[in-house]
Amino acid sequence: MASNIRHIYNTVDENCLRHIRTIYELSLSVDKIITSNLRTATIETRPAKSNGLWCFTLLPVILFLYTKLYDVPQLYRLATFLSIGLSCYCILFILFMSVSCLVLRDSLWGGCLPSGLIGSLLVYCYVREDMLFAAIFTLPPTFIFNEVLRRSLAYPKTFTIGEAMIVAQAVVISSTVVVANYTWYLSEDVKMDLINVAIVTVLSTVGLIVTALCHLKQEQRTLVVLGQFIGAAAVLELVELHVLLGGDCLPRLLYFIFMNQKRRQLIGFWLFLVIVAVILLYIRTNMAVKATTTTRKAFHIMAAFVFASGVLYDISLIKLAAGLGLGLLILVEALRLSKIEPISSALQSAFLIYSDEKDCGAFAMTPIYLYLGLAGPLWLVPPGAPALQRLAGVLAAGVGDSAASWFGSRYGERLWPGSNRTMEGTLFNILSQIVTVYGLVTFDFLDQEHTLFRTVVAATASSLVEAKTEQVDNLILPLVTLIAFQATYLFC
Repeated sequence: MASNIRHIYNTVDENCLRHIRTIYELSLSVDKIITSNLRTATIETRPAKSNGLWCFTLLPVILFLYTKLYDVPQLYRLATFLSIGLSCYCILFILFMSVSCLVLRDSLWGGCLPSGLIGSLLVYCYVREDMLFAAIFTLPPTFIFNEVLRRSLAYPKTFTIGEAMIVAQAVVISSTVVVANYTWYLSEDVKMDLINVAIVTVLSTVGLIVTALCHLKQEQRTLVVLGQFIGAAAVLELVELHVLLGGDCLPRLLYFIFMNQKRRQLIGFWLFLVIVAVILLYIRTNMAVKATTTTRKAFHIMAAFVFASGVLYDISLIKLAAGLGLGLLILVEALRLSKIEPISSALQSAFLIYSDEKDCGAFAMTPIYLYLGLAGPLWLVPPGAPALQRLAGVLAAGVGDSAASWFGSRYGERLWPGSNRTMEGTLFNILSQIVTVYGLVTFDFLDQEHTLFRTVVAATASSLVEAKTEQVDNLILPLVTLIAFQATYLFC
């Protein structure tokens, strides 16, 4: 009897391995075909060994798991089921690319309608709104997603397909949620309304400035014109805040930020780190010495300190600061490309010193990815979830990746097969995350229940992905860490 059971177990195990191997080989074949079709369509994605086709699953999986495990608000459910509809389109998009390059060269809308209808049905069933709401906030976003995805891939050497899908998903989902909130008034958190309105007005104002800069003629690219744009944008932002929040909007914002001693101390700490970063950037740029990977990781550590302190001490303030900082980062990148002297040249010099091999496209995406990786968990993790999960970006991109890079470059000897990452660096990646969380638990910054176990699982998962993936670590690893945290829910 025992031998029969063992024989059945071995047979099932062999069949599972055979199926996994078949799926893996099929995915490699599809990836090679898509790469060939990209060349036929004269589209240059960011140089990488693979297209990262699996990346489109990360955001939908995170949103769906949190929706199932926690009592999330309506806006979060809308984002979840819209993301599932968009992921259906991603599957169809991959199938289209594996057959022909037409979907990349021409404005084809095939697949948008069925994917949008899937999202509409899910939103109608689970968001508790009528069919009109479901159609408005799923069908147009799916068509917009198709256009954003195609335009993203049109920028030479800027995105892989997987990275473009994640960016397009994030842009479309966040924009849809904002529009839904301010047209259907679905917000259930009055305290966060002030913060969300401030963030939306800043980002929309930055968007207008960037749009205006793109349409300037060469003779108009001067500091005077830039100053006029910024002044007009500031006035417009004040009007927008006045309309959305009332006449007392500025006193309310200033009271929220400065009339609390802990917040003033946090802001002072953040400003100190920003000043240190600017000084280091200035010194290195004047030296005209190319920054090493280890040198770049110093900025990862400082950014991690900012977000970690905000998550542990004041989540509302760090959300506001993260939104405003994202607008500033986008504006700085737009000024670098604006050809407005001497600002553009100064920013370009700093970029050339600190850029790495992945910054070979139209935009400097690596620092933006780092910022999104650190800030993303602030919005992806719903209220009620442990604070540890909001530190996913800090642990994966700020602590673990930096530690792996430093330790691997100095002491690493054994490379992972098919990768330039070392096994020693991966091990130190895991240990650094565990030690960091252990220190936070020891000093009562985090709850001790299951925290270390979850950290071991998440750190191992993100470290192994970091060792093997060709996609940008700053964007991918925080999302993988969030999924790993949720996977531990079954064991805790």
